[in-house]
Amino acid sequence: MPIAILMFVLLLPAQSWAGWLWGQAEDDALKVQVAEPYVSWRTGPATGYPVFHTSEKGEWLTILQRKTSWIKVTDTRGREGWIAVADIAQTVDATGNRVDLQVPDFEAFESRRVEAGLMMGEFDGAAVTAGYGGFWMTRNLSAELWASQILGSASEIRMVNANLVHQPFPDWRVSPFFTLGVGHIWVDPKATLAQPEERDNSIGHAGLGIRAYITDRYFIRAEVKDYKVFTTRSTNEEATEWKIGLSIFF
Repeated sequence: MPIAILMFVLLLPAQSWAGWLWGQAEDDALKVQVAEPYVSWRTGPATGYPVFHTSEKGEWLTILQRKTSWIKVTDTRGREGWIAVADIAQTVDATGNRVDLQVPDFEAFESRRVEAGLMMGEFDGAAVTAGYGGFWMTRNLSAELWASQILGSASEIRMVNANLVHQPFPDWRVSPFFTLGVGHIWVDPKATLAQPEERDNSIGHAGLGIRAYITDRYFIRAEVKDYKVFTTRSTNEEATEWKIGLSIFF
């Protein structure tokens, strides 16, 4: 369930989880005035779409919605198009002040406090899907909670972890990190001739990884962890896990 919720949040368009850009009703949409010599309109929310119109300094535009780094606008003649968030941030409102528009960038990534992500990879040769949420206590140290599901040929495994993450270079766009944590694992063997009992054990891990900021609120995260499973038998078990995925920060 936590993994499904994280997947839902990550895949939602930005305007869905943020609501309307300034929380206003459609009938009271925000109007902005172009303050630069001109701004370019595109037919869609990406640089790959062609420029089809420009608005000159002094023209008024009405905000319709936001999609990641693009904002849909309309003008007094009813034309609609997409303008980059960075360009809308240079417009002014009815009072003549710059529009109060937060444009997530690498500086915001450096000072993030909360992040969440969905990752996939392998755990001891079996496919793993994992979701996490983290809180940065300082620029270098964060606490995370993880939930993982591992589907092997002989068993289904569920795992939860609490981690401490140390990031020694928070001002790097591509930054390494180290992680240490403890948790619990539940192993549910698939049905055989003799139905085995479900096993659960405490676990600990150490690992390292790397984060790479992409754009807006998104970054790539990849990591490798070595696990030790503490069993009641004479020897403990070990497993290696690698994962890569997409994360979002707030």
